[in-house]
Amino acid sequence: MKNFLHALWSTSRLSTFLVLCMHTPAQAQVTFESNNAQLDSAFAWAKKKALSFAHDGTDPVGYWYEAALPQREAFCMRDVSHQAIGAAMLGLNEHNRNMFQKFAENINAEKDYCSYWEINRHNQPAPVDYENDKDFWYNLPANFDVVYNAWRLYRWTGDKNYLQHPAFQKFYALSMYNYVDHWQLNYDKVTVRNRKLHSSNAQRFGVNRGIPTYNEGGRGETKFGIDLTAALIAAYGAYAEILKLNGEPDKATIYANKAKREQQFLNDFWWDKQKQEYRSVQYADQSFDYFMVGNDQAFLHYLLYFDVIDDQAQVSKLMEQYRKNYPKLIVELKSYLPILFYENGYTQLATQMIIDLCSPENTRRDYPENSFTVIEHVTRGLMGIDADASTNTINTLPRLETGDWAELKMLPVFSNTISVKHMGTHTTLFTNQSGAALTWRACIPGNHKYLYVNGVKQKSEQGIDHGKSYASIAITVKPGEAMRVSINR
Repeated sequence: MKNFLHALWSTSRLSTFLVLCMHTPAQAQVTFESNNAQLDSAFAWAKKKALSFAHDGTDPVGYWYEAALPQREAFCMRDVSHQAIGAAMLGLNEHNRNMFQKFAENINAEKDYCSYWEINRHNQPAPVDYENDKDFWYNLPANFDVVYNAWRLYRWTGDKNYLQHPAFQKFYALSMYNYVDHWQLNYDKVTVRNRKLHSSNAQRFGVNRGIPTYNEGGRGETKFGIDLTAALIAAYGAYAEILKLNGEPDKATIYANKAKREQQFLNDFWWDKQKQEYRSVQYADQSFDYFMVGNDQAFLHYLLYFDVIDDQAQVSKLMEQYRKNYPKLIVELKSYLPILFYENGYTQLATQMIIDLCSPENTRRDYPENSFTVIEHVTRGLMGIDADASTNTINTLPRLETGDWAELKMLPVFSNTISVKHMGTHTTLFTNQSGAALTWRACIPGNHKYLYVNGVKQKSEQGIDHGKSYASIAITVKPGEAMRVSINR
C-alpha cells in the first residue's frame, strides 16, 4: 500500500495541487476588502485563478507558473516579466526566482546572446517557438524586460539573488553589452541596422528570430518599435542601480549615462513635434505608425510601463487615447492598463476595467497574464503600495474615490507581511504584521504642511506623483506595530 501511494503521488497531476497547498507561508494569504463588492470579487477571483496556474516541484523545470497562452504548459519571457510582481504579492517568490534564473542560465553566444523565449514544464524550450539554436522565435525587447523586472523583484522582495547570483550577473552583463552590440540596438545603429540580422540560417522562423519590437502585427516589414527603445532605457537604468548596489559605482555611472543617451534618442526620434504625438513603429520604407487599434495593437503603453516619459502633458495625452480606445484592445494589452489609469487619476475607470477583466463575460479572462496583473493593479495601483529593499522602505499612496475605503491584509513584502487600509485619500492605517522593523513612507494626496501620526502633529515633506502633489512622512514601524497617518487628528 505504501508503494502504491508513493506511485500515485509521483504520477498524479493532483500532486501539483497538494504540493501547492503545503507551501503556503504567504501564498493564498493576502486578502483584499473594500466598499466595492464587485472589486472584492474580482480580486478574489484573480487570486484563486493565478494560484491555480502555479506548479511546485513535481515538474522537471522546478517551481513555475503558467505565463503563456493557456494550455501551453510553459512560461514566456514577456509574460513572466509582466506577471512577476503580481506573483510576488501572492507569495510565489520561489517560482519567480526559478523562472527568471532559467532565462538567465540559457543565454549564450550560440543563440546570439538570446535566451529561450519560452520554456515548458519539461525544462525545454517550447517546441512551438524553437527548432534549434539557429532557428527560433525571439522578440528583442525580452532581455531588457527581464533585466528591468528582475530589478523590480529585488526591490519588492529583498532577494539578493537578483543582484548577486552568478547566473543573473552573467545575464545582465551579456544582455546590456554583448546583446546590445551584437544586434545593433543602440541609438546610433538601430535606425540603420539590417532587419534580417542573425536570421539568415533560420528555416522555420525566418526573420522572427529577432523581432525588434513586441508588436508582431503591422502593415509591412517592421524595422523596429518604440517599445524596444523604452525597454532598453529601463534596463540600462536598472542595471546601473544593480551595479551601484554591488559596489561598482564607476560602471553604474557608465550605464546610467547610456540610459540618458537612449532617453534623448526617444525624445528626438520617436516624438513627432509636428503632430505632437509619439510614433510607435517604423517600417522598412521609413514610414511610421502612431497610435494603433484593432488587429494592429497600440504599443505605446510600454512608454508608461517602463516609465520613460518625462513630460506629464505627453502622459496625459497618451492616457486619453487609451481611454477612448480601451474597448477595442486585446486582453494582453488591457492587462497593462488599470495601474496606469490609477496612477494618472482615472480611479473609477481603472476599477471598472479590473471588474470587466475578471468578469465571466470576458471570454479571455483565463489568460494567465490577466489574473496575475490584476493583483498588481489593485496593490500598486489603487492602494499605491510600492517597496524598495535597498532602503527597507514601503511607500503607500491612496488612489481611492472620496468616501471609499479599501484594505489589503497579509501582503508579503521583503521578509515581512503587512496590512494597509485607506480611508478615502485622507487616512492610512499601516500594520507590520510580521517580520523585522521597516520604514513606512506614508503619502497623502494634496498639499498638507503637516500630517498626524497616531494623532500627533508632525511636519511633512512635499512631492509630486504623476503630476499631482502629495505630502509624506517617514516612520519606523516595529514588528507587530500599527500606525495611523492622517490629515487631521
